[in-house]
Amino acid sequence: MASQLNVQCGPCGYEDIKKKAKTWCANCEEGFCGECDKSHKSMKVSRGHNVISIEDYRQIKDISVNMNCDIHDKKLDLYCKKHDIAICVVCILSQHKTCSSSDVISIDEASKNSKQSSALSDLEETISKILDDVKYCINDRETALKNVDKEEQTIRKTIAETRLSLTKYLDELERKLLLDLKSQHKNCKSKYIKILDQMKQIEKELENLREQTLKMKRFASDLQVFLGTRQLNKIITENIKSLKEEITDHTNNRMEIQIHHVISSLMNEVKHFGEIKVIETKASLQLTDAKIDQAQIQIHGSMQNVCNVSLQLKQKFDIKGSEKSKTACFITPDDTVIFADYFGSGKLSEYNNNGKHIRDIPVSAKPFDITAVDADCIAVTHPDALYLEIINTKKSSERKEIQCSFNGRGISFQDQKLYVVVYKEGIEVMDLNGKKLNTIVTDISLAVFHITTTRERIYYTDNRSTVHCCSMTGQEIWIFKYQSISTLKCISVDNNQNVFVTSRRSNNLIVIQHDGKDSKVLLTDRDELDKPVAVYYCKEKKIICLGYKAGSVALYNVL
Repeated sequence: MASQLNVQCGPCGYEDIKKKAKTWCANCEEGFCGECDKSHKSMKVSRGHNVISIEDYRQIKDISVNMNCDIHDKKLDLYCKKHDIAICVVCILSQHKTCSSSDVISIDEASKNSKQSSALSDLEETISKILDDVKYCINDRETALKNVDKEEQTIRKTIAETRLSLTKYLDELERKLLLDLKSQHKNCKSKYIKILDQMKQIEKELENLREQTLKMKRFASDLQVFLGTRQLNKIITENIKSLKEEITDHTNNRMEIQIHHVISSLMNEVKHFGEIKVIETKASLQLTDAKIDQAQIQIHGSMQNVCNVSLQLKQKFDIKGSEKSKTACFITPDDTVIFADYFGSGKLSEYNNNGKHIRDIPVSAKPFDITAVDADCIAVTHPDALYLEIINTKKSSERKEIQCSFNGRGISFQDQKLYVVVYKEGIEVMDLNGKKLNTIVTDISLAVFHITTTRERIYYTDNRSTVHCCSMTGQEIWIFKYQSISTLKCISVDNNQNVFVTSRRSNNLIVIQHDGKDSKVLLTDRDELDKPVAVYYCKEKKIICLGYKAGSVALYNVL
């Protein structure tokens, strides 16, 4: 381990004297004991060297930065601005003859203030974004793995139900089919497990590179940072290139079963029980090239036209003691539903998906909006108080108050940041400790109501019955206004970035296409909608939760 490393004094070692070093010179690349360090500092030639403590050196010892030319094995002491490359003296004669004297400068001059350079910042951002990408891909493959298990269970049920109407004659056919299913299922899972293992290995390597970058930023010299930035970026590029080659042609496999159409009446003619089919579709996996000047990462599935979106009623149930429309709702990973009842009881309540009341979650003020922070925690806004709450839904006693200088309304969580609506001001961006990171200014005359976010976009509604879509830095992408529908309220977004929004006055649930160019009314008052507000789209289960009228909730499958 680095913390156990014993570094010997270089000058003393030259005299065959063993003494532990107390400092390390990055220029001389050797350690110095106390006496030798004084001598080293006293000499004019080494007085300006970068000297750090041995403890700091231990932090960067394992960070590999090549200080010599790969071609000539000479010290890299020059830098060519024209070709953006560190070079040695021999390189000038062999490969940089046409470069002017102004193009070639000393490496010390080129590496000044490298710790504050945009290259280092870009490297950190690149690693973080690629790491997010890999985690996204891992989650996508884990979801696909779970889906293939569910499909396997569905097929088993279909097989069992069909088997009830058949005679012992079908036993052998059933056995063969189940063996086929097992083989196909194993093949499907093995593909997903293989790519998951590769992605998790890349994740570990990227975590290590990020840790190295942070240590290099804190403890390494400017020269080491300058060279290390480029060398680490090269490593990242090679790793990602390798993984991209593996996942380029990766497919999703969906298993189905086709039962023979005459199996119930023509047993003597049927030679097989059914057929297991594996349907391959292109997996939406994509990794960004790891280049410092190309750090924007986008992963998109195929976008769905809203004309094809439809809803299938799954469940309706009433909320006890509720006389007002819910301001927010959220479907948990455990299939329960949490409601915020700001205008009614002022409670945060949890129900199962059959409408059975589970509990009331204690809150210190009336809750307006909720957003998931992780699998177990939610963030809650209280417009009547100058703070937010982060609550553990598994252990509601575990909670944290985040003090704010404003009254928060709508809230969304994305990439470890909270996006909070501030009445008539805009959207405050803060970390989970309440530190203000940015303010996204909206039209000061408008009251922003509700907000939702994706990895790349922010969506919100205002008091002009308009839906806005902007980038994470606030640049407007599109604006949608439905002329015949007014008082747009709660907002949610699906996997294709299509936007679901409720209209309280017009009694509608609308879906707006991802590009803001088309829309569709999904539900109206003929579906019993009466002043609906709360709406939430569960991306994992493709379910809409809708507070369709005061005291009543509906769950819909999105088709």
